Formats: sequence, C-alpha cells, structure tokens
Amino acid sequence: MLTDNPAPSLPIIDQRHRFREVFQAVRGAYPPEDILCDQPVELALRQFSDELPATGRAVYLGQPRLDLHYVIITGLVADCLTHKVTPFHRARKYLHERGFTSSVLKVNGRSSSAYNAAMIQQALDSFPTEHRFVLLGYSKGAVDALHALLTYPNVRKRTVAVVSLAGAIGGSPLVDITPPWLKWLFAKLPLPGCHLGDGAALKSLDRLERKRWLIEHPLPTEILYCSLVALPEPQQVSRILRSNHRKLTAFSANNDSQVLAEDALIPNSALLGYANADHWALTLPLAWHWPLLSFFLDKNDYPREILLESIVRYVEERIVEQGKFSEPKNQH
Repeated sequence: MLTDNPAPSLPIIDQRHRFREVFQAVRGAYPPEDILCDQPVELALRQFSDELPATGRAVYLGQPRLDLHYVIITGLVADCLTHKVTPFHRARKYLHERGFTSSVLKVNGRSSSAYNAAMIQQALDSFPTEHRFVLLGYSKGAVDALHALLTYPNVRKRTVAVVSLAGAIGGSPLVDITPPWLKWLFAKLPLPGCHLGDGAALKSLDRLERKRWLIEHPLPTEILYCSLVALPEPQQVSRILRSNHRKLTAFSANNDSQVLAEDALIPNSALLGYANADHWALTLPLAWHWPLLSFFLDKNDYPREILLESIVRYVEERIVEQGKFSEPKNQH
C-alpha cells in the first residue's frame, strides 16, 4: 500500500474501493490461460493509503442486466492506427462473449473536439433510436465525448454514462511546451491514412482552453461520469514514452507520459482507480501487433480484458442502483 496519494484537485466521488472489488471478482472468473498479460494482475491497480475498505458486497457476474451499447471513442492520431489496432482491440472479444455489446467510434485524430463531436453525433444517430449509450473516451476521445454531450441534445438524451480512460479532460502540458513549428507540422503534414480534418486537435488540448471550457459548460447531472486514471510507477513506462514522462514530471510526478493525473478527471465523477500503466498501455496492445517494436514498447502489457469488463460491470451496477435506466436486456 502506498502513502503518497496523488490527491485530486477536482471534486470526485471516490469509488476506488468498490472498483477494486469488481476488478478482483472479474479477475477471479477468468481462466488463467485467458489472462493475456505477463504483468501480475494484482499490481494492475495502484493502492494508496487513503483508499476506503472493501464494501464486502457481492459482484454480479452474470449476463447483462441492461440493454446498453458501449461506445469506445478513439484519441489523438488514432485514425493513423485504427486499420491495425484500436483501444481494447482484443479485449472486446471477451466482452462480447459475456453478452455485452460494444463498438469503436473512430474520430479524426488531428481535429478539434468540436469537429469530432459532430462525428460522434452522426455516428450515434446511425444506431436504432432505442439504443442507449455508455461513451468510453480514451485520451482526447474523452474530451470529444463531453463536447458531443454538451453540443447535441440527441447525444445527451441517449447517453447514460461517460467514462474517461486516461482522458485529457484538463488538457496536457505537453501541448504548452510543444514548439509552434512542430504544432504546425502535426496539423499540416500529410500522413498515410490520417485525414487532416480541421487540424486543431492540439488547440483542444491546451490546458487553459480546457479549464475554461469546463467552467463555462457545466455537465448534465442526469448522466453518470467515471474516471480511470493511468498512473504508472516509473518502471512501468515504456522506453518510447520515458522522455515525455520526464518532461511532465516538471509539472507533476503523477503523470502517464501524456496527461497529468489531476487532468484526467471529469469533475464530480466517480474515481475508479489509478491503473499501473502508461498512457498507451492502458488500452492499446501495440507490442502485440508490432512485436518488432517490443524493445521500445517494453511495458505495453496490461490486463486489458479484465479492465474493460470491470469498467462495464461497475457502470452497469451503478446505473441499476440509481434506477435511472431500467430497460431490461433484450433476450435473443
């Protein structure tokens, strides 16, 4: 148990103790051969001294109780990778085997959150009107999800929960310290499979811009918000990300190589936990897809199958308890 708790600067609802129970229950239900990770699963969630005791309540591990569609929204420059790898690329297979429904929504990796919010709205409108959504935004995808929620009433009406996965909710200091010429290159350089869009992705991650937006746009209170923070121990950061991790340490030692822990929180959300994974390892099985790069992605292993199911189980539990959405899961 650790003592140097990265206390959040934003108001949160501390649910680390309950999410750990869910995580442990899901892990216990997995056959050892299905845990596709070399990292000890018991070390996957960091534990700090102020974490509340376990509730002792049972964890439901049966078929889905609600008819929800879990939509995973991609992050920065993700469209350059989505032909090969997407967030929770392999983990979704296990989720579907347990009866849950999910899809990956590929937004534009170099566009502003306003641009991508329109893409989210169009994609969600293509689903049958009876669908209700849980939006799982990875990295900048969490920012884009919140913009869609505030911009489009139909998205807000059909969304029951939003989960930030290492989300850049408060922006990133890396944007502030990036030279202007490199920002221009990022926005304008043609890359295979990467559409330019409006080229304003980094502006949407400016910390002052993000904090101003959060103040000016109170989030709808009828929706459940959750935050999962990536907070690796230094030895759990892949070689390719260690330089950025060190740069961010000038702002806070509590970072995942892309985002500060305090900036990964949705205000007034349920804090699920601190994952012992760097920003990429949390959701992206990059080393599995590109084993030749494993020297640089040497800490890309993480029990993502267990993590994804635990998030889904926790969200469903909270929604059932709150009674805000009681439509039974359709039986086919």
